[in-house]
Amino acid sequence: MAALMTLFAFIMVIICLVHSRDFANRPNKSSTSVGGKANQTCGSMEGKNVMIHLVINIAATMILGMSNTYQQLITSLSTSELKWALSKHEDSRVGTNSPFNINHKKEKKLQAWLQWLLLIATSLPVHFLANSVIGPSIYYDSPKNITYIPVDDLGDDQNLRYNRTLSDILYYEKYADRACWLAFRTGIYSLSQSHAGIYYQSEEAFDDWGNKAVAISYTQPCDKYAKTSTLKEMRDREFNTETSGKNATLFSVGACGYGRDVACDLTGGGDSSYSSSYFGRSGSEEVAELMCRLSVRMSAAIILACCLTIKAVYMIIIMIRARKKIKTQCLTFGDVVAASAIDSELQVRNECMVNAFDGHRHRVQHTCHPKHCRAGDQASETGDSIGHCQKCKKFNVVDKAADLPHPSIAIKYKKSLIGNLGGNAIGQMGILMITSCAMFGISLMLAVFLGADAGYFNYECSLPSARRGSDFEDDMCAKGLSHYLKYAYGHFGGFDTAAPLGQLPANSVRSEITAFAISNGAQLLYSLIYILLIYNFTLITMEHDWGKLETTRDRLRCTIVEGEGFKQSYLLQLPKRVLYPMMVYSALMHWLLGQSISTKETIWSDRSDPAHAYESSRYDIVYGAYAVWLSTVLMLAQTGVCWWAFTYSREGFMPQMYGSIRACCAATTELKHFPRTGIQWGDLGEGKKFRHAGFSSDEVGEIIPAELYCGKGSDEIQIVDNPPRLDEDDEHGGLRKRIG
Repeated sequence: MAALMTLFAFIMVIICLVHSRDFANRPNKSSTSVGGKANQTCGSMEGKNVMIHLVINIAATMILGMSNTYQQLITSLSTSELKWALSKHEDSRVGTNSPFNINHKKEKKLQAWLQWLLLIATSLPVHFLANSVIGPSIYYDSPKNITYIPVDDLGDDQNLRYNRTLSDILYYEKYADRACWLAFRTGIYSLSQSHAGIYYQSEEAFDDWGNKAVAISYTQPCDKYAKTSTLKEMRDREFNTETSGKNATLFSVGACGYGRDVACDLTGGGDSSYSSSYFGRSGSEEVAELMCRLSVRMSAAIILACCLTIKAVYMIIIMIRARKKIKTQCLTFGDVVAASAIDSELQVRNECMVNAFDGHRHRVQHTCHPKHCRAGDQASETGDSIGHCQKCKKFNVVDKAADLPHPSIAIKYKKSLIGNLGGNAIGQMGILMITSCAMFGISLMLAVFLGADAGYFNYECSLPSARRGSDFEDDMCAKGLSHYLKYAYGHFGGFDTAAPLGQLPANSVRSEITAFAISNGAQLLYSLIYILLIYNFTLITMEHDWGKLETTRDRLRCTIVEGEGFKQSYLLQLPKRVLYPMMVYSALMHWLLGQSISTKETIWSDRSDPAHAYESSRYDIVYGAYAVWLSTVLMLAQTGVCWWAFTYSREGFMPQMYGSIRACCAATTELKHFPRTGIQWGDLGEGKKFRHAGFSSDEVGEIIPAELYCGKGSDEIQIVDNPPRLDEDDEHGGLRKRIG
C-alpha cells in the first residue's frame, strides 16, 4: 500500500512540475487552469475526457481504501489494551473503522487522534478535488483570418451605424470598433490589446471570440494606412485620439477615419447570444467548430499532490517502524480470540452466552468519604449495591470485567442488525431515504421535461417549414430527436454532451472554488453514505463468519499470529468477493455523480502579442441527464441493499458478536490449541452450577435448548502451566508470532 500511494503521489508531483512554468506565466491570475492542446475539436476530446475521469475515480477509490486501512490500524486496540478496555468500557468493537475506538485505548490517545485527523484531513481533498484536477475547457481565440476589401463607398447603413457621438456608442460596440481599427492598422484582430486593460468590466465582448475570419472594408483614402502600424504604437498613440461630435469618428489617421472609411464584418462565429445582424454577421455564414482542451487545474493538483505526498510519507514511516516488531494490533475478531486464548488474563469468564453489547455485571469498590458517607444513608439504587449512597462516585473503582456469574438461557432467536445498532440505524435510514427520494425526484422531473420536449419537437417538425418556430429549422429537424435532446438535456458531463444549467462570474477565484465544490459536492455527500454501507457490511461479514463456527470447524483469520491453524487470506474484515465489487461500485458511482453535475470552463485567449498575452475564463454549470438517471438507479439499489443489511439476522445458539471484543474473550476459556483442522464453538460440558459453551480444538457437543449457560469461574478452569505465547511456537498448531 505504501508503494502504491507513493506512486500516486509521484504522478501528481510530476503533473505539477510539468505544468509549473505555464502556471507561473499564466496570463489570467484569477484562474489556475493551464496546459492542454487547444487545437482539438470538442467532439474528439469527449471520449478522452470521460475515460480520464473514470480512471481518476478508480484511483481515488483506491487511495481512500488504503487510507481507511491505515485508519483502522490507528483505531484498533492492541492485545495489551483489551483487558483494560473491557474493565473500563464494558465492551469495544474490533474490525471497524470507528474513530471512537480511540477513546478506548489505554494510552497515546492524543497521538492516535492526531494521526487519524491527519489521514482524514488529507482524504477530504481527494473527495473535494479529484474530479477537478483535469477538466474540460472550451477554447476561443480571436479571429486569425483577416482579409482586406477595397470599396468605393461603405454605404449608408455603415455610416448610420458608426457616425454617432462617443457617448451614444454601446459599451460592447466601442470595444468592437477598437478591435476593427487595430486589425486594419496592424493586421491583428486583438480584443484584449484594443481594450487596454478594461476588458474585465464587460462579458459582452466575449461574443467576438470564436469568429474565425474578419473582412475589413475600406475606401481609397485608407489604402496607404493598412497594416502599417504595430501593437505598441496603437496602444501608446492612436487609441488616445478619440474625438466627439455629431460627425466625428472614433479613430483616424490622416484622411482615413474609422466608421466613415473603415468597417469590419465578423464571419464564422460560434454560438452568440446577441443578434448576428447587429454585429454585421450573416445568418448564412458557416459556424466555426468549437475547439477544446483538457486543462489541469493547478490549485487542485498542487493540493492533491501535497496530500498524497503526506499520506505516502506517513505510510512509509509506519511500515519502517513496524519492521521486525511483533504485531499486536487486533484487526479481526480472530486476533482477539487468539490473543485471549494465549493470555488467560484477557478471558471473560461466566458470560459465554451473553450477546454483543448486552448488559454486563460489574464490581464496584468504594472508598468512604467522611463528609458524605455516614451510617444510615440510603443504599444505592443503581447497579450492584454497595450498601450506601453514591454521592461520592468519584471515589468508586468500577471493574466492568469482574467475571461475576451472568447466566443466560440458550435460545436461537437473535436480534437483527438494526436492533443491534439501535439509534444509529435511525440516522442511517434517514440519510438514505432523503438522498434516494431527492435523486428520484430530480430524475422524474427530468424525464417529464424530456418527454414534453420530445413531443414538442415531433409536433414542430411535422409542420411545414414556414409554420415552424425559429428553433426548428430544416437542419435541426433533419438531425433528429436524439440530437435535439442531447443538447437540451445532455448525456454525460463534458464538452458538447452536457446541458447548461447556469454560469458563474468570470475571472474570479471564488468562482473557481465554487466550481470545484459543484463538481465534487455530490461525491463528497455520497462518500458519507458509502462509509455507512461499508460499516454495516463489515458487521454482517463478521457475524456471518462468526456464526459459521457453530456448525463448521474452521481456521481463524488472524493478522497477529500465523501458522497452519490460521488463515491470512486478506487483511481486514471484508473478503475479496465482497470488497472488490464494492470498490468497483463505489468508483462507478463517484464517476456517474461527477458526470451528472459538473462545471465546464470557457477560455477566451489572445496571444497575438506574447508580451501582453491575455486570457479570460468563465465556469458554466452543466449536467447530463443520462448520468443522473444511472446514478439514481445505483443509489436506489444501494438503499435497497442497506435495508436488507438492516434486516440481517442470524439464528443459532451462538451469541451475537457484531465486532464485540467481550463476546470473543468470553468464548475462549477452554481454547488451548489451534490445530490445522480449525476450531469450533459448542457445548463444553457441565460446570459446578451451569453448563458452559465456547471454542474448542476438540470435539464439542450440541447446545441444549432452554438450558442455563454461564461458563466456568476461575476455580473451575484448569490453568495450563505453559500456555502458547506470541513469541513461541506451538507444537500442536504451528502458532508463531507475526513480524512486520
